[in-house]
Amino acid sequence: IAESLGIHLKDEVASNLVQDVEYRLREIIHEATKFMRHSKRQKLTSDDINSALRVRNVEPLYGFTSGAASRFNIIQNQRIFYVDDQEYDLDDIIYGPLPPVPLDVTYTGGWEGDWRAGFGKRMMGKS
Repeated sequence: IAESLGIHLKDEVASNLVQDVEYRLREIIHEATKFMRHSKRQKLTSDDINSALRVRNVEPLYGFTSGAASRFNIIQNQRIFYVDDQEYDLDDIIYGPLPPVPLDVTYTGGWEGDWRAGFGKRMMGKS
């Protein structure tokens, strides 16, 4: 990240930063696995990570949900994994059909009684 911003770090400083980041990531993952085990699951979810971050007073991950499992691919001859994202054509999204309009909200009451009752007393005789 520093190099992309034009900041040149000495090798010793970069090495120390890498060690610190690795330590903090291991802490978060360890805490998240506790949440996973307490939930009696064997698959770590982003909700577990968010719970671990909440315990550490860190903002949660935005944009990641536990709904579907990610498919990781590996780069040949390396230990690098990546998520193969689906590509969308922007024209299809813009000019495609709109989603259906939601139905109007309606309220119904299945209870009998005086709606003006307050402080635990019903208003008798006044309609």
